[in-house]
Amino acid sequence: MLPSKTYYKTECRLYESNFDTSGALSVHRVAEFLQDAAGEHAKQLGFGWDNLDATGCLWVLSKLRIRFDKRISKQTKRFTLYTWPLRPARFFAERCFVALDDAGEQLFAATSIWLVIDRESRRIVSSERLKSIYDCDFDEAHCDVPADFERIRRDETYLRCYEKTIRRSDLDVNGHVNNTNYINFALDALDPDEAVSQLEIVYQKELRFGDSALIYCKRQDNCVFVVGERDETCFTAKLTLTDNA
Repeated sequence: MLPSKTYYKTECRLYESNFDTSGALSVHRVAEFLQDAAGEHAKQLGFGWDNLDATGCLWVLSKLRIRFDKRISKQTKRFTLYTWPLRPARFFAERCFVALDDAGEQLFAATSIWLVIDRESRRIVSSERLKSIYDCDFDEAHCDVPADFERIRRDETYLRCYEKTIRRSDLDVNGHVNNTNYINFALDALDPDEAVSQLEIVYQKELRFGDSALIYCKRQDNCVFVVGERDETCFTAKLTLTDNA
């Protein structure tokens, strides 16, 4: 369902560099499109990155689920992306995304859960403070990707895949690993010819320059479960593979 008020619409153009080794549109690139659209819309509504920075706060992405409804190959040159925020529930701000091709068919949809944290203490702000800085004429429309994220815990069935050391190129303006790069960490657990029909990722702990994270994974049916750890769990992900992977 598309929103009727308080939404942002943008055209996303695709280029050769946006596609991965499987021939499909890169999930990492999709996440970048989502991040940019969310940031621009929040800025227009008055609670963007700069607005929050002035109050000593930061937006932090907590959870993201992307579901592809169609395989997006190099024949697709562009799509239209819609995004809109939902009314916050206590500490959590949900934002929806829907992408349509030129014929109006849905290519993918996504649900994201965001938090506002205090820049110095790194603690989640109170629900009252969130409401004071995050308010608009919220739409009631929901995309058809539910926000019921799976709880993943590593056990003895997981195998160690590789170790990732955080370098400069992994960082964003806030000095920690950009959320889109965690997606690459999860995708690196796949074989080169495997493609993803759905990605679900939960961010738990920050990674900074010089940190080393151990990446573990296990395969179950058509899913690959990924856990990244540095002393504690940093992120978890569930990758659902396409049938023809």
